Amino acid sequence: MSGKLEGRVALVTGGGQGIGRAISESFAREGAKVGVLDLKTELAEEAVDAIRAAGGTAMALTANAGKRDEVFAAAETLREAFGPITVLVNNAMFNRYGPLEEQTEKTISLMVDVGLKGVIWGYQAVLPDMREAGQGAIVNVASPAAVIAMKGGIMYTAIKAGVAAATRSGAAEFGPDNIRINAIAPGPTQTDGANLVVTEEAWERRRQRVPIGRLGQPQDMANAAVFLASDDASFITGDMLFVDGGITYAFS
Repeated sequence: MSGKLEGRVALVTGGGQGIGRAISESFAREGAKVGVLDLKTELAEEAVDAIRAAGGTAMALTANAGKRDEVFAAAETLREAFGPITVLVNNAMFNRYGPLEEQTEKTISLMVDVGLKGVIWGYQAVLPDMREAGQGAIVNVASPAAVIAMKGGIMYTAIKAGVAAATRSGAAEFGPDNIRINAIAPGPTQTDGANLVVTEEAWERRRQRVPIGRLGQPQDMANAAVFLASDDASFITGDMLFVDGGITYAFS
């Protein structure tokens, strides 16, 4: 690796599995000291063990990304261990698909708390560090659902549209502080978690819809996140990068 994130301290929410874990590991390979935040301690620790085994630096942080006090406490723990946080990835999400009339208040509240409020708590937790450092990079994980309709996913699309809006508005508000905020919008991605609930036939149907002819892998998303967090993207902010094999514009 080329050390694109050398000397940075990065906080990755939902960093213990799937896309979040791939991002955590990729950031560490690029030289960042990574705080792997996850609701499940064992997942965060497994990711950290893998990072350390590969020669990287990381620490496990257990927190609910939807709870402001827990996010702030985790950020403080990371700050005390490694120094000011200058990279943030807001990846954590709790999601349930299904007909809107079947969604309970509890489910909707959890989705909003983690998927949307969690982005704001992440901003608030790291902005003082970034302002003091005179620079920072935030990468939000949005979705093509932010701009296209999804049957059975009204709340999910609403939340991801909110993430996209928070990306644009945050970029405008914090740009004068030399803090860049961008988002990635992953297309169909074969994570371990998704493989537990998506059948081979369903994956094949999704693959057939992707113009580039294959499904996304967590590493595809991690590569995009590294780019947006690094100085290679120093003049890019407020953008949403569709890492989707072309599916968004092919079907919008």
